[in-house]
Amino acid sequence: MRFDLKHLSTFVAVAEELNFHRAAERLTMAQPAVSRIILELEDRLGVKLLVRTTRKVRLTESGRYLLEEAQGILGRIDVATNTARLLASGTKAILRIGYTTITGHSLVPDIAREFRLANPEVQLELTYLTSPAQRDKILQDEIDLGFIEGSFQSSEIESRPVARHRLVALLPPRHPLTQKPFLTIEDLAGEQLVLGTNTEWPTFRRSIVDVFQNAGQVLTVGQEASSLTGILGLVTAGVGITIFCGMPRFCGEDAIAPRPIITDPPVFIETHLAWRRASVSSAVRSFIETSQEVGKNYIVA
Repeated sequence: MRFDLKHLSTFVAVAEELNFHRAAERLTMAQPAVSRIILELEDRLGVKLLVRTTRKVRLTESGRYLLEEAQGILGRIDVATNTARLLASGTKAILRIGYTTITGHSLVPDIAREFRLANPEVQLELTYLTSPAQRDKILQDEIDLGFIEGSFQSSEIESRPVARHRLVALLPPRHPLTQKPFLTIEDLAGEQLVLGTNTEWPTFRRSIVDVFQNAGQVLTVGQEASSLTGILGLVTAGVGITIFCGMPRFCGEDAIAPRPIITDPPVFIETHLAWRRASVSSAVRSFIETSQEVGKNYIVA
């Protein structure tokens, strides 16, 4: 081999720290040994990875590229190592599950609880991903199942609806609209809305825009945030109103006032569980069955 994992792990430490002394402490190595390994790696690759001065260290273009690739390689090795250990300890399977923000606060935790009770030998790896990202990763076999907003049409993918949510407005407790038992799109059209960014909430946000357009209204986005925590923080601070599916489990009504949104016809946000047709193991089948059973509690009429 031209270089080995020790070269890569040492390079990653230096590249992330941009400081040889801190990298040596992180690796519990002597600083001269770290410098020697980096020089050896550069020599074997025939490229300069770092530019070193007496005051700072910076990555070259080649160094930035290698850092990204090396982080991926070391990450995959960590996953493989952990998986091998789990298999040796008696864990029979690992399921890689993708979830969205909407499903992550209640549906997926409930499914995970029930599945783990019935399948203690199976480990779940839960990863937040947007719906489009989950579709890609299922096709690339990087996750086994995904909780996706809306259906997914593909000859390689099978999906089933597991939940159907009504839209709910989440308001600051002292907002004037809390005087109403329910709200319409017309009520919300004149309000400053706090919505998730298009990057992190692409499918749900498009659904909200469609609801307003179908009602002949234009929504006003007063503030964006990428995470549910950030969105709810802005609502509790009185910045505006947000639209969600149900009441987030970890947020009490003393901080957030939920009001159902009434539309004609009624609007529902569906969650589908998706997986590759060619990758249906017994663990995957069991997870699908558990999801459909638990999901009955999340299907509103």
